[in-house]
Amino acid sequence: CLEFAEFGADGKDHLLVPDAANAWRNLKTAALEDKVSLFIVSAFRSIERQSEIVRQKLAAGAAIEDILAVCAPPGFSEHHTGRAVDLSTPGRRALEIEFDKSSAFDWLRARAADFGYYLSYPVGNFSGYQYEPWHWCFNNAEHFSHQDAEH
Repeated sequence: CLEFAEFGADGKDHLLVPDAANAWRNLKTAALEDKVSLFIVSAFRSIERQSEIVRQKLAAGAAIEDILAVCAPPGFSEHHTGRAVDLSTPGRRALEIEFDKSSAFDWLRARAADFGYYLSYPVGNFSGYQYEPWHWCFNNAEHFSHQDAEH
């Protein structure tokens, strides 16, 4: 079951599972209270949409090894769960490493776990994906801290 989490600048509805959507709204409100603006670039993604993304990258001439370093194979993306969001902030290019130089990223590192969100793909992550400072995932465990789990 998915619900509306945010209306995207691209005109798309961004959908998440209810717990993740509620946590997102609370996180976004808290960020705004701290003068930090965040928005969703991508949320729930179907297996068919993931397949389409891979096909587009292949058609553009990308090697499958390069694609799979940055894009999960269809059926394996956290976006399929309705718990993952790709985030950005005004003044930053979406889905770029430079997001980690923003005050929004600093805020997320400090506060996202308070709302159940964690950075899925930090530098040197065990999944083998490239570092994605924009990709955050909701975990139902109350006050889950991904950093605590790693240490």
